[in-house]
Amino acid sequence: MLLEAAAAAWLYAQQASEDCFVFGEVSATEEEASGLQATGCPIKIERKGKLITLTSPKFIVEIAVPDMPGPQKFLYQWGQAEATIGNQVIHISYREVSGG
Repeated sequence: MLLEAAAAAWLYAQQASEDCFVFGEVSATEEEASGLQATGCPIKIERKGKLITLTSPKFIVEIAVPDMPGPQKFLYQWGQAEATIGNQVIHISYREVSGG
């Protein structure tokens, strides 16, 4: 738990001075990310299966979409250790972009 908190703090410190949010709607059955958009940051959004991948110039964040019926609201603030999908809090994973 302490390691996760330290990692989240480090990732948060790497973000730009503006707040970066990724938001929209996702569905466990839809495999597209067209319902998501980012504000305040240059984030590339992709979806393969149930995995949402957010890529910045320095980091890749991955968020697994849980099995839930129908479309659910999605919210993630860059640098946080968790995203919200519907009424569930989802832990994220991240890594540095190779060679960057």
